[in-house]
Amino acid sequence: MGKRTTSALCVLAVGLLAGCAAEGGEPVAEVAEPEVPAFHFASGTLELGDFDPDTLGDNLFDPCTEISAEEYAAAGMTGVESLEPRQAIGEEVSRDCSVDDLEDGITQLVSATRTNLDVTTAALANDEVDFPVSAVPGLFTHRNKSINDEMCVAQVDTRRGGLAVGISLRGVKKSQYDPCELATGQLESLYGASTQNRKSANDRS
Repeated sequence: MGKRTTSALCVLAVGLLAGCAAEGGEPVAEVAEPEVPAFHFASGTLELGDFDPDTLGDNLFDPCTEISAEEYAAAGMTGVESLEPRQAIGEEVSRDCSVDDLEDGITQLVSATRTNLDVTTAALANDEVDFPVSAVPGLFTHRNKSINDEMCVAQVDTRRGGLAVGISLRGVKKSQYDPCELATGQLESLYGASTQNRKSANDRS
C-alpha cells in the first residue's frame, strides 16, 4: 500500500481513533480524564459537585457514621457524637454531629445538609455568602446575621448533599476570631486529612 493511501486512511480514521501516527511512528497517547475532587474516607469516596435537593432522597451523607473517629482525629477533631436530625415539615433537613470545642468559647458542628449553594444564595443577603480562596474546590461560607452574627458555616456541595463545618463564638472570642475563617480552616483540615489518607493507602499498595 502506498504512502498516499496510508495517509488517506489515517484522515478517514480520525473520527474513530484517539490518534493516528505517521507510518512507522509511535501512537499518540490518550489524555487522562482529570480526577474529580473528593473526600476519601474508609467508608467510600465522597465526590464534590452539584446535587438536587429534591432528588437526593435517602442518599444524604452521614458525617457522624461515615467518617471514622480516626479520620476526624487526623483533622484535629475529637469527641464526635450524632445529634438528632434536623427536620422541617416532617422531612429530614440535615444530619449533624457535635464535636469537642476548638477551644474554650469556640463551638464547632459538622453537618451534611440538603441545602445547596443555589438555595443558600437565594435565601441570604449578598454580604452573608462568601467564596474565599480555599484548598477545597467550591467551598463557600454563609452566615445569617439576623439570627446569629457570631456563627458561620463553611460548606462544600457534594453528590450526597452539602458537607459543612459550623463555628460559633462566645465571650471574648467574639472579638478575637472570625468564625468564617475558623470554619473554613476546619473544613480544609478534614479535606486535607482525607486526601492524605488516600495517598498513604496508595503508597502502601
